[in-house]
Amino acid sequence: MKKIYLIISLIMFTVFNAQIVNIPDANFKARLLSANVTTNNQIASNNSGQAIKIDTNSNGEIEVSEAANVAFLTISVSSINDITGIQSFSNLKSLTLFGFGATTINVSGLDKLNYLTIQALNNLTSIDISNCTNLENLKITSCSALTSLSPVSSSIKNIGVFSGNLNQLDVTGCPALVGLSLQSTKITTLNLSNFLNLKNVDLLSNSQLQNINFQGSNKLYSISISSCGLSNVSVANLPELWKLECSNNGSLNTVSATNCAALERLVLNYNNNLTNLNVNNLPSILILDIFKNKFSSINISSLASLQLLRCDENYFQTLDLSQNPALLQLECTKNLLQSLDLSHNPLLYTIACGFNNNLQNINLKSGSPNFPYGMSINNLPQLKFICIDNNKLSEALAILTSYNYNNVVVNSYCSFVPGGTFHTIQGNTKFDSNNNGCDANDLNKAFQKFNITNGSTAGNMIASASGNYSIPVNTGSHTITPVLENPSYFNISPTNFIANFPAQTSPLTQNFCLTANGTHNDLEVVILPITPASPGFDAKYKIVYKNKGTTTQSGTLVFNYNDNLMNFLNATLSPNSQTTGVLNWNFTNLLPFETKEITLTFNLNTPTQTPALNGGDILHYTSQINGTTDETPSDNIFTLNQTVVNSFDPNDKTCLEGTAITQAKVGDYVHYLIRFENTGTANAQNIVVKDEIDISKYDVSSLIALNASHNFATRITGNVVEFIFENIQLPFNNATNDGYVSFKIKTRSNLTLGDSFSNLAKIYFDYNHPIITNTYTTTVQNVLGTSEISNDKPELSIYPNPVKDVLNIQSKNQIVKAEIYDVNGRILISTSLKGNSIHVSELSKGNYIIKLFSKDKTTVHKFIKN
Repeated sequence: MKKIYLIISLIMFTVFNAQIVNIPDANFKARLLSANVTTNNQIASNNSGQAIKIDTNSNGEIEVSEAANVAFLTISVSSINDITGIQSFSNLKSLTLFGFGATTINVSGLDKLNYLTIQALNNLTSIDISNCTNLENLKITSCSALTSLSPVSSSIKNIGVFSGNLNQLDVTGCPALVGLSLQSTKITTLNLSNFLNLKNVDLLSNSQLQNINFQGSNKLYSISISSCGLSNVSVANLPELWKLECSNNGSLNTVSATNCAALERLVLNYNNNLTNLNVNNLPSILILDIFKNKFSSINISSLASLQLLRCDENYFQTLDLSQNPALLQLECTKNLLQSLDLSHNPLLYTIACGFNNNLQNINLKSGSPNFPYGMSINNLPQLKFICIDNNKLSEALAILTSYNYNNVVVNSYCSFVPGGTFHTIQGNTKFDSNNNGCDANDLNKAFQKFNITNGSTAGNMIASASGNYSIPVNTGSHTITPVLENPSYFNISPTNFIANFPAQTSPLTQNFCLTANGTHNDLEVVILPITPASPGFDAKYKIVYKNKGTTTQSGTLVFNYNDNLMNFLNATLSPNSQTTGVLNWNFTNLLPFETKEITLTFNLNTPTQTPALNGGDILHYTSQINGTTDETPSDNIFTLNQTVVNSFDPNDKTCLEGTAITQAKVGDYVHYLIRFENTGTANAQNIVVKDEIDISKYDVSSLIALNASHNFATRITGNVVEFIFENIQLPFNNATNDGYVSFKIKTRSNLTLGDSFSNLAKIYFDYNHPIITNTYTTTVQNVLGTSEISNDKPELSIYPNPVKDVLNIQSKNQIVKAEIYDVNGRILISTSLKGNSIHVSELSKGNYIIKLFSKDKTTVHKFIKN
């Protein structure tokens, strides 16, 4: 029996000895034995995360069964050099090793281990994680002796190496890798190609990293590269990549991100040498943040979904945002921008573009109904012009006022189409002269007028002199109706039409065809003073005559002028005959809607010639066109009353009827000429003449464009008329820098004696402040009223009466000025007097009125010219 007990005791002793874990490093063993539930710095925890005592039987040893109770273990005693025995902790899930001197870490075979954290093991040179089949997370920090790492694990998902001297990393043995973080290493090359599960890469302060390869890692979701030594970063064909960030990379000069269908965020900040960016086929991009680099140009035309662009502190002179319609927020401060075109970005609600010292023009004409919610435009010393939709002008002016910009022009004239998406209706109007249908051989009708309405708003557009028209409209249904000066003369087809966009294709072409409605003879003539009349200088005039009727006409054209006050020099079409003060031309086959012009040049008398011509005198010219009996003979004769000036503003407005019309003229057309001159130092690309019509004095619906120096179109909205010279390219040299536009408009028929009507224009040269012309005022006067004629004139007499050549004036007071009127009240002669006579030889035989002005008195007399 004693032998049996002895055998059992020996067996029990052997088993007992086999369960004790061999831990040769006394300091490691002591650390394990010190674990208890009250340890401030928790060493060991069970599977539930509760602190535990490892040596549960307090025998000073760690049995295998006791080691198996540990799920979480932290070892952090500096005197430890060896952790042999760690493999006996078979259920270990998380192991943290901190701050001791081990050279090798061998955790092979720990098949439950999931987290391995190694920190500040400065003597560590190798790590063995073989057969750790559950290990997913490996983190190594500040292990200065570890220079190479080549983990082989089918389970590892996340590797992080921070602050060490690691210069070689091979993770190709980790096919399940999902995340990689490297910070402050000395790695130079990193191969991350063809990782089928890799999603996140975070590289920070790896200053020697020069090469990296992501090719084929198609699950990549986020890449962050900051403060590394790369000169080039290229990502391509990564279908799940959502974010790419490259910031503070001093050597980085090129970034290429292409064919990454899911990429939404591209962040490239503080890369001091980054000059090249290739972004192509990134349909999902929402954010492009390229703050503080060295970009001078960028092509983002393929980023149609872009919502935020932050490009402050670069070297951009231009930004092309025309293909980025979804843009919501733009930050582009501290660049070299000269202009900023945001006309294709209707959704913008935040704009920051301050501190661009060269920025002169901002185009906000996008068609958006709303002004940007936030707009920062501080420190723009060169800002001259903001272009914006008309419905947002007041808001733009308010924001300029808030930044104390008092000299910035705001209007919509950077383009002549609606902002944003628009559609175009185009075509021409022809007269079917041979009644075989309108075709290419028929004459275009110049200045055809159209009414355009969408049911809620309406306006008018007048085609150019070519007869072609182009009407830009917004989405919706629009009714286009041609408007004729004499609607009873013609039939027009179609009488109107409806354009519905986007249901119809833009541009939509619709031509109009005019046919005669009976026989109507109607000619018109107008005289336009192309230049001011100044004593001693040449003056140019244009006779514009046209056929407004339905028949082809031939006839004569007569031009009368005062030969005593000027010399006829030449005409672009030589007269067929000429007598003193009279020029005559014959014309043949003037077609319906055909317009012809003759330009005349005269040299005017000086103040020292006899008779003298002085500033303030009025020159009178008359032109008459004669054809077949005319239906509206009132416009077959035109009288121009032009005031002589010594000095003049080259941008002016003139009523060609002069400063007075008779009561009989009320309700009829008056004619205006607006002259403009480019006095700048470069060609004027676009010019707009804007005229706000006083609808209490004029009938704006009657306005008809007549003639101009250059091709133009007319737009009428409410009482605002805009004569648009798009792409006029008006030179700035004196010989060719002038232009003009003329129109006629009816006065209101309810004007009475003493009423006056005034008009001025604003002339816009490109992006400059408008030049405001003089205000020209015309008064309704009855100059032939008997109340003005006195039979009691003891202090003044005129003789001979009747008179043939010279009318003498005898007066006690000095007469300083004389005006002569015909019986219709038209002023024919206006001249300053230095003597006591006035030449009337050029007047036709008949009855006349002479108005004589002394210093403080005006008298009116009748006389007869023989």
